[in-house]
Amino acid sequence: MELAIVYLLVNIAVGALACFFGKRLFYVVLGLLVFLGVFNVALSSTDGSMVSFVVAAVLGVIAALLSKFVYKAGVFLVGFAAGAALGFVVTMLLPSEAADFLGVIMVVAGVLLGLAAAHWSDLAVRLGTAWTGATFVAPNLLAAGLAFPALAALAVPGDATATFDALSAYIGGDFAAANGTAILVGTIVLAVAGVIVQGRQKD
Repeated sequence: MELAIVYLLVNIAVGALACFFGKRLFYVVLGLLVFLGVFNVALSSTDGSMVSFVVAAVLGVIAALLSKFVYKAGVFLVGFAAGAALGFVVTMLLPSEAADFLGVIMVVAGVLLGLAAAHWSDLAVRLGTAWTGATFVAPNLLAAGLAFPALAALAVPGDATATFDALSAYIGGDFAAANGTAILVGTIVLAVAGVIVQGRQKD
């Protein structure tokens, strides 16, 4: 059960940081978002091996370092992450056949939003970090509140990799399919609140 709580806390904490402080802590948030995004994708699309953890960590660090030197590239990455997250949420609301094209939808949405973000960078940073952060907070917070017994049952004592893999697959799969509308509404509300909060912060 402790591992399930750690998984939820990490996703919710990083998501909240991005959602409400993304612009002020842009480089830190960028590295965390890329790390968390790659981490979750790696766990849900592979066997959750130690190699997946290492690759996620390396990509997160590289993205954070590159963004400091290439601001537009960093903004593009945030836009891409937000677009991919949007593609994922939208796919949940489409007929089940659309799930076969999930990867294509996420990449296309990511590229389009990434290009738009690079063009309107300041607003894009606020929108991108708020939306991406909200997509981590909403499903994990709802899962913690509505399905914690099921999450706790998925925990594998003493095996963090297997536990995180199972939780990621469940929250992004069965739970998301059953609660797609609630997740979308929660994500939109949090994203709007994040944009407003970030807009009031001094640079």
